[in-house]
Amino acid sequence: MIRRETRMALKVAGALALCLAVTPASAFAQTDTQKKLDVQIKDALSTCYQCHGPGGVSIIPSRPSIAGQKAEYVRRQLLAFKMASGTMGKDADGDADDLPGRTDPVMEHMAAGLPDQLLAPVAQAVSQLACDGGKAKKPPLSAPVRPKAANKCVICHGVDGIGTQGHIPNLAGQQRSYLRRQLLLIRETAWGAQPREGEAWRSHPIMEAQAARIKIADMDAIARYYAQMDCYGSGENGAGTSGLSGFE
Repeated sequence: MIRRETRMALKVAGALALCLAVTPASAFAQTDTQKKLDVQIKDALSTCYQCHGPGGVSIIPSRPSIAGQKAEYVRRQLLAFKMASGTMGKDADGDADDLPGRTDPVMEHMAAGLPDQLLAPVAQAVSQLACDGGKAKKPPLSAPVRPKAANKCVICHGVDGIGTQGHIPNLAGQQRSYLRRQLLLIRETAWGAQPREGEAWRSHPIMEAQAARIKIADMDAIARYYAQMDCYGSGENGAGTSGLSGFE
């Protein structure tokens, strides 16, 4: 007759055997899911690089660098473009009320092809890219001098051009022409311009109040100033952009 202790030992052994039989399959399933997600993210980033440059660092003055940008900011912009394209799903409706208004034919087309569930992972991957492409630039002989017109920018975009909150973009190291163009678009909206089919348009209540009275010369100075800054910031905000990730 099997003793009680022996029966208990057999039960424990059976339970352990069952765990060993089940756990590897579960782990493999999770690994496969992550691998599929990684492939989807890399495919999406490859599409992004066609316009935003290798590794998300722009080589075209009119197009922004996205590498190292704030994840929440990137996610919200993608949502805004999806809204403009009419392809935003029900799962994202909760963000619709406070999204900035924004249109751009190319970006609307790109965002329309990106499933809602990939927006956050892709935005996170973008934020983890090296903002300088992993190739540090030679520092300037002297630090760029902030123009008076940019003094009000530091409240939201930081003293070193690094956004102070997750939904506020980094400006440091951004393309000068792109920054200037966005200021102009926002100023046009502040003056009453409405979205026009096939043209870029941008609205943001806070930025409209700031940009409405900025002179063209001051916009040039602001754009030039931030373009000259180190994309990693100086650390004066207590934060900077992320380093290299696995999605180069």
